[in-house]
Amino acid sequence: MKILYGIQSTGNGHLSRAKEIIPHLLKRVQVDVVLSGPKNQLRIDFPIQEHYSGFTFYYNKNGSINWLKTLLRNNPIQFIVDVINCPVQHYDLVINDFEPITAWACFFKRKRCIALSNQYALSLKNAPKQPRFGFLSIVKYLAPASEGYGFHFKKFDKRVFLPIIRSQVRALKPSKGNHIVVYLPAFGIPKLESILTRFESTQWHVYTPFLAAPFQSKNVSFFPIDEGSFLQDLAQCKGVMTAAGFTTTAEALFLKKPLLVVPLKSQIEQLFNAAVLKSMGVTVIKNLKQKNLNKVAQWLEKGDTVLVSFPDETQKLVDRLLLDYIKGQLILDQL
Repeated sequence: MKILYGIQSTGNGHLSRAKEIIPHLLKRVQVDVVLSGPKNQLRIDFPIQEHYSGFTFYYNKNGSINWLKTLLRNNPIQFIVDVINCPVQHYDLVINDFEPITAWACFFKRKRCIALSNQYALSLKNAPKQPRFGFLSIVKYLAPASEGYGFHFKKFDKRVFLPIIRSQVRALKPSKGNHIVVYLPAFGIPKLESILTRFESTQWHVYTPFLAAPFQSKNVSFFPIDEGSFLQDLAQCKGVMTAAGFTTTAEALFLKKPLLVVPLKSQIEQLFNAAVLKSMGVTVIKNLKQKNLNKVAQWLEKGDTVLVSFPDETQKLVDRLLLDYIKGQLILDQL
């Protein structure tokens, strides 16, 4: 059996998840991998067949989507060409982690495509949607799939699994240090520096994609993105301030770290994640404006840990996916 695995390379979450899933798949089947989106700073341990430009949202340095930059930097003609040329027809099955090229290629070529992402969980009927997220269905049109399996902080549907935690994170030995880890990659260094230096008694360790070498500004240490250093810092910190992406928040919860979340403005998935996290007891603020800084101070003083259990279900997920696929094929053959 031959599988094509399409992965969105924006952010670290999709690739982090794939790095755990693919070794389990390789025990059962042959897997080819394609990516789409910007170049990623995570080390990839498996060969990549193709890296498409895909479709990428671009952000300004104040934590919101830059719509003009997004429109100008994406190439719709190249997108269409890549969809036409993507060889999904040569595979028995296509697995898709919110990757638009393989998803749309399957749609037009009538190839079976199984979504495997936390975005898919948000599209399910039983998802705990908030009223203001009625337009969340837009998400499924970026990478369409008629079936799939989702991930979220809670199991609200039989097709939802708990977060896949990286093996490196499961191997960490958490301790309580004296610093707060900050991962807000859509915010520029001047913005973060102006906010965090106000909390003079707190040591901040900020990881940002806008740096090539670390530097210090008063009580704030800035570091370039490095997976190994980040994970060690994450294990030893006393709290985490991050956006409302899925992977970093899940890993912080797994390590029992107090969590403060700042969802990216207009980013539908992050707004949804933030609402679910808030319902679990996580501190959420809308932005880093002056009026919300008192909430940051309160969190620093008495941020509570939200207790969760995220057992390793990766092999169970892979076996479920493959068995469901085989059963579906048998039904089709009988028909």
